[in-house]
Amino acid sequence: MNLKPRVQRIVLAGGLFFILSTAHLFTPGQFMDGATYAAVSRNLAMGLGSTWDLFYTPELYAHFVEHPPLHFWLQSLFFQGLGDQWWVEDVYGLFIWFLTALAIDRLGRWSGLSQRALQWALLLWTIIPVVTWTYGNNMLETTLSACLAWASATSVYGMRRNQWMYSWLAGLWVAAGFLVKGPVALFIWTLPFFWHLTGNCPDSNLKRIIKDSSGLIVGSLVPLGILWCIPDARNYLEAYWSKQIVHSLEAVQTVESRWFLPANFAMQLILPTLIALGVRKFRPISHGRQVISPRTSAFFLLALSGVIPMMISLKQRDFYATPAYAFAALALAFVLDGHKTAGKSMHPRILWQWTLGLWALGFALRTLPEVHMSRDFTLRQSIHQAAKTHRGETLYVADSLLSDWNLIAQCARAGQMYLRAEPSDSIRKGPHLIYKEGRVFVFED
Repeated sequence: MNLKPRVQRIVLAGGLFFILSTAHLFTPGQFMDGATYAAVSRNLAMGLGSTWDLFYTPELYAHFVEHPPLHFWLQSLFFQGLGDQWWVEDVYGLFIWFLTALAIDRLGRWSGLSQRALQWALLLWTIIPVVTWTYGNNMLETTLSACLAWASATSVYGMRRNQWMYSWLAGLWVAAGFLVKGPVALFIWTLPFFWHLTGNCPDSNLKRIIKDSSGLIVGSLVPLGILWCIPDARNYLEAYWSKQIVHSLEAVQTVESRWFLPANFAMQLILPTLIALGVRKFRPISHGRQVISPRTSAFFLLALSGVIPMMISLKQRDFYATPAYAFAALALAFVLDGHKTAGKSMHPRILWQWTLGLWALGFALRTLPEVHMSRDFTLRQSIHQAAKTHRGETLYVADSLLSDWNLIAQCARAGQMYLRAEPSDSIRKGPHLIYKEGRVFVFED
């Protein structure tokens, strides 16, 4: 098997990603959620907590059940291998990006995309702003995206060959996605229905639809059912469901309108859509009648199914839709593709020169002082200084700081320092942390 074109496509897109993620990847600091997740993973690698009893801080989420555990299990392996370095979650993010890109490449290839359209699929996915931000900030949606892209690739591979076994294997990937971010992973169950509905199987009939759909669903439920029989796993998942799913639906609101996520999804796709239309108009990669491919319809519907159901909740963030963008990019790539290739593709040597140039530029940008001075630089520097003598300790703080989630997360991740409210009815004993002008200071009693 000739792996060179595949490797070249992914590494070229990786170079573009490396440039676009300059402010987020392999630069100190990250969004507070990503810092929280890295702290939990690091703690697990150090023996603080266990497989089904994750630990964040002694005072806040000593029994962390805010999310399913798979992301933390996987990331803890990187901390075990690389140690407690500030860049470990960035290595993990880059690894997951390549894993997702490989899945998109295979999904496109097994769906019938040409080599040149595959390259555009990867590039269009990479330039979506929230995708780059998500992979640079250690969000759970990165691991979820990889699981669901591989689930889709495996399912399509089986449907095109009418081999039911692959639907079961795809179900295992969906189950893994559930163990990363919960029920939002289940939108992949709609793939067989959309694939047949849009005419992608010449011999499609009701029996085939039921067969492919049931294989995917049962393949997902069986491993989850096995886990449910394990007491520790069941207790964890029950606590997660009650606290994160039920409570979020009933009491948590982060947006004013349920249409926030669909609207943001459409906005994020403006740039890749304009580029795709421009390529099709001015530098087409195929000849022939311009018609909408059934693959375009299937992947676009699948992408929407990853966004629309989230309108049930008013707890929404722009990065929640990250797994859907891979399918939107593939839908756009099929708009570019056709049966007859137009023009000549770029010589492989020139492509490798572009690839090396992109990666070199990405490394060069990361040497700029402005890059390292951003994202809580002063705060993290002061935390590192305090951690030289207080790492692993619990520090007293004013009650007002206990609602500063970013401060809690950065202290836990960068300094392994945990915050506790000052006692009101006794003399305080122990170190005291003060947060002033973007810095932390620790004083001994």
